[in-house]
Amino acid sequence: MAKFDYSRPAATAKRLLDRFGQAGAISRSTPGGYDPETGPTDPVELQSPCTVALLEFDNSQIDGELVKIGDRRALIAPDATFEPDAGDVLAVASEVVQVVRNRPLKPAGVIVLHDCIVRVS
Repeated sequence: MAKFDYSRPAATAKRLLDRFGQAGAISRSTPGGYDPETGPTDPVELQSPCTVALLEFDNSQIDGELVKIGDRRALIAPDATFEPDAGDVLAVASEVVQVVRNRPLKPAGVIVLHDCIVRVS
């Protein structure tokens, strides 16, 4: 039996987000380290443009623990240079939110879509 080619659904997700989503950027700050010869090193700021659709959660999905009132769902195209992770910052238009959790949809190891819970920090 032939393997399914998940690159096509990934391209479809990207095309739909390009059409119905908006431009955004994911930012991540990694702490600096320590070099014995030069001392502390500066933190590293990573940033990647992305295409995202911000959606509201239904009341039935708000459990008060993982998903809280005011949280949103961010569907992010798989074209970012790094995967969103908890603590990353997502900027979309005039909104700045923090990633609480990322559940990438990645059958057979191919990322089709990042499904994130985001929160205004």
